[in-house]
Amino acid sequence: MTFTIDHVMNSLAGVLKAQYPDCPVYTSPNQQGTHFPCFFIFLMPSTVTAEVDERFYRDLGIDIIFVQERNVVNGNAEIQSIQDYLDYSLETFPYTDGSGDIVPLHTYERQASVEDQEMHYQFHIRQRVSIPRTVNPMQEMEENNVSIKE
Repeated sequence: MTFTIDHVMNSLAGVLKAQYPDCPVYTSPNQQGTHFPCFFIFLMPSTVTAEVDERFYRDLGIDIIFVQERNVVNGNAEIQSIQDYLDYSLETFPYTDGSGDIVPLHTYERQASVEDQEMHYQFHIRQRVSIPRTVNPMQEMEENNVSIKE
């Protein structure tokens, strides 16, 4: 299974669309044509740390933003309802890379805040990944400088 930021965004969009099919989910800033209410999924500061045997530890910061029109009736109740849904749905969420396989990904340090009538739901996804590599055993053997004793 391939772990990419694009697949993470698409998997999270799937979680949102499952509960809120009428709300558009945007994964990039939308300057024109935004339909409210909607969700935005943004990447926050993230880190990649090298590990043993060409493995990496990826810590992705994610911010899901719920935006609605200003001063709508029951706007705070809607925000609270969405926060409850995200609290229960994002402890683990189904991740897919489009191959048909689905694995649960855990989230860490989840927190929600409301700023200017927009809800920010922030968390981290931490995964160890490896880059597929092609090994040339003959090259490795040649670099060992092995010889036959006579």
